Amino acid sequence: MPAGRRVVVLGPSGAGKTTLLMAWAGLFDTPRDGVTFFAEDAHLFGTSILENLRVARGDLSLDAAESALRTVGLGPWLDSLPDGVHTSLTAGAAAVSGGQRRRILLARALVAPAHTLLLDEPTEHLAAAEGDHILRDLLDANSGLVAPDRTVVVVTHQLPPGHGAD
Repeated sequence: MPAGRRVVVLGPSGAGKTTLLMAWAGLFDTPRDGVTFFAEDAHLFGTSILENLRVARGDLSLDAAESALRTVGLGPWLDSLPDGVHTSLTAGAAAVSGGQRRRILLARALVAPAHTLLLDEPTEHLAAAEGDHILRDLLDANSGLVAPDRTVVVVTHQLPPGHGAD
């Protein structure tokens, strides 16, 4: 896939969209270098928010982690936490709402060093308007959400109006 492309795999549940992403990532044989698959049901660990982001990039700085979380719309929530990114998610995913979980996982994807991001339902569990906004930004190489030279492949059930997918 050429660098910088924004591709959508659209279809109903059970059509094989996730399986296709997993195959593109090489998860059934040899994982492909520079390609990262971010599953819809990826795990949140019972550790700090920062360490949950460092799963994707071990050398992630505090500032970069905070920036990624704010970029995906978690700024007000982050500001309300007693220890910010050092707040522990003692119960893992059970410590946050479904929407917060999706946004943390999206922030994890954004900080990953991979040149190709394969995103499985990245806006699931978000309010429709918020999900549409994030999806449009993911699919717009000029939005600033994802560097324009990175390839983004998104699996979703529907596309918002005004999307910039190839």
